[in-house]
Amino acid sequence: MAKLVNCKACEKEIAKGVKKCPNCGKDQRGFIMRHKIISFVGALVILGGISGALGGDSEEASKEVSGETTEVKKEEAKAFNLNDVIGLKRSEVTITNFEQRDEVGTKQASDGGTFVAIQYTIKNISEEPIGAFSFPTVSLTNEKGTKFDSDIDASANYAVETGVDNSKILSDLNPDISVTDTVVFEISKEKFESGNWFILVDGKHKVALK
Repeated sequence: MAKLVNCKACEKEIAKGVKKCPNCGKDQRGFIMRHKIISFVGALVILGGISGALGGDSEEASKEVSGETTEVKKEEAKAFNLNDVIGLKRSEVTITNFEQRDEVGTKQASDGGTFVAIQYTIKNISEEPIGAFSFPTVSLTNEKGTKFDSDIDASANYAVETGVDNSKILSDLNPDISVTDTVVFEISKEKFESGNWFILVDGKHKVALK
């Protein structure tokens, strides 16, 4: 026995699935089934609008990302020299001096090694104090982009020996105040004397040493 439903107009029972009511002649199909072409065109218009909107956003986002990438690459490509002021968001950093040594204080370089000692200044150009743990980073890198860690013992000896280090260890650096800091790296003597070396400030600003 066929399942019965009520007519949408006269509400008399009719067989489910019939196109028209046998009693009143009312079409029982929904709008989409009765107007397939109009519904299809409408769906295409809606999908086209959504696709266009998403495509526009993607293109704009692509432009923004592309612009940012280009800007970063330009920044990375620019190499500074000694005594050039490197402007960062909250501070200015200047690599003022470097020297190569076989010994620092009482510490001798390892066999085949040499010390590269760096002096640099940091100035707070912001309106707020900068915490010691938020100071710009300074590292040594070669032409291949390899970063080298500092020698803590040699750095301490160099700071005492030269007496130029007045950096903040635990205190904040207040606005418009400058300090001088020092750091020492121990690397291969042969490679240092034959290659190109840089100081990398805050991970992206290169200062050419040689």
